[in-house]
Amino acid sequence: MQIFKQISDIFSWLQNTGILAALVALIIVVVKQVQPYLKIHIKNKQINQLTDFALTTVTKFATLAGLSKSDRKKMSDKDVADFAAQLGLTWVTPEIVDSIVEAAYQQFKKLGYDNHQPQTSPEPTEPAEKSATPAQTPASSASAVAQSSTAKPESVAQPASEAPKTVEKSDANA
Repeated sequence: MQIFKQISDIFSWLQNTGILAALVALIIVVVKQVQPYLKIHIKNKQINQLTDFALTTVTKFATLAGLSKSDRKKMSDKDVADFAAQLGLTWVTPEIVDSIVEAAYQQFKKLGYDNHQPQTSPEPTEPAEKSATPAQTPASSASAVAQSSTAKPESVAQPASEAPKTVEKSDANA
């Protein structure tokens, strides 16, 4: 009983001096300041979980040759949304899922794992008369753009072997 009396006396002293009120106020302020950080930290962890799962899902569906690109995306979106629902993440919307899956696919391509082309149907062969028309195919128009963009502008630096020639000219003018 004596221990209870000592605790009661200490509590009364803390209350009378105002220390107890200051400690309660300090605890409330700390909780209010730390709470937003914790919420953001938890949300970042959840997004990282979704991103990792999305990369796994994109990798899984990228190997299925029977699906078109849009079907692969739909299946990946559905898997990631189901995973978020399993984790109980109610803040995850279909737009968020779509952006996470797209980011995972871009990472998938960046890592060099996307090494196959989507299946395309073979183009019908054209008679010789139609192939002589001036209309360009996408490949030929892309090569024309590439050739025009490779033209060397005058402001490009000269090769090192030509550098002494320009120095000599500037010395001769000086």
